[in-house]
Amino acid sequence: MNKTLFVSIFCGFLLSATPSAAIDTSALMASGQQYEDAQQWSEAFSLYSEVLKFDPQNATAHYRLGRVSERQGAIDTALKSYQEALRLNPGMAEAKQALAGYYVNRGVGFRLNNQSSEATQAFQQALTYDPTSSGAHFELGQIFEQQRQLDNAKTEYQETIKLDANHSAAHTRLANVYAGQGQHQDALKEFQEVLRLNAEDPAAHYGIGVAYSELGQREQAIASLKQAVRFYLRNGHRDKAQPAYTLQKKLEAEQYATPQTGKKK
Repeated sequence: MNKTLFVSIFCGFLLSATPSAAIDTSALMASGQQYEDAQQWSEAFSLYSEVLKFDPQNATAHYRLGRVSERQGAIDTALKSYQEALRLNPGMAEAKQALAGYYVNRGVGFRLNNQSSEATQAFQQALTYDPTSSGAHFELGQIFEQQRQLDNAKTEYQETIKLDANHSAAHTRLANVYAGQGQHQDALKEFQEVLRLNAEDPAAHYGIGVAYSELGQREQAIASLKQAVRFYLRNGHRDKAQPAYTLQKKLEAEQYATPQTGKKK
């Protein structure tokens, strides 16, 4: 039997067996959730729509209808459903997060098309719905970095990390901003956080090597650069390994050229 037809028969059975004033929408909601869990979006959509016929003030049903609509690619319908859920229940965290996610995705699209003004507005709109959206803060940080508003970029990356300590990309971006401003000790700390999350990240090893070099710690720099070269080559990125290898050899040449003190002549 066609699944959508089955849902219609099921709903019809409930309506005929139960007075309209006593419809148990919780049964419909539970069945809708089961269809959602099975990724049967059309069936879930039908059940949540049926719930709203009898209980139009049901914020959860509006939210779930939005979620299912989004899975079906009906973004405008999803947006309206999320907004209605939030109107009925201004404190619904799920609806706020869904709307924030929508505006983050919208902003990313603008950013990729080099529409920085529109992207900024979208990310800021996301944060009005959910100030704890690490994705929105990170994306806003990238916009500020592209615009060379580096202090603002650092603030957004730091906020991202505060919300998600394991956000590797935020640690990387923050480290690069610090390095560009000559704050090599701070850059070193952030690159080390990247390695905490992925000990084989070649870019982080390279960043640490550069930081140690700038801080005058040649041996540590050489060791980190060797690791960078190793992991770049293992990943098939010979071109990316070249700068690390070049700096490694430069530092080794300086090391061998430096007179050794404390030895007998």
